[in-house]
Amino acid sequence: MKKKSLIIVMIITAISVISIYLMIRPTALGNMNHSYSEKTTTTSNVAFSGEAGERIKFSFRSHIASGDLDIVLYNSLGDELYALDKAAELEAFFTLNSTDTYTLKAECSNFIGKYEISVYKAN
Repeated sequence: MKKKSLIIVMIITAISVISIYLMIRPTALGNMNHSYSEKTTTTSNVAFSGEAGERIKFSFRSHIASGDLDIVLYNSLGDELYALDKAAELEAFFTLNSTDTYTLKAECSNFIGKYEISVYKAN
């Protein structure tokens, strides 16, 4: 009888932990994942809507064999708002100053390597 009670408590605990995680995890707004084995000059982007005061989280990983990779956030007018630091791996935050449609661009120039970037609502 004690084993059954222990198993039931463990199942309820596991379900509770999973439920709490699903409620508090950040909302994914978009992601990019590219790999290039030959020199490539291109731009990839992901667009998302955001509201004034929202905090955005960028999660970024890259391996750059050669060339340049710039990750930049733009507003709907094309104004550059935020450029991610060049790093092999980073997490960065940015607070949106207005309600708008934003575009995160990965701009590659003579790039060989790979990168992954995800954008989350961090509030």
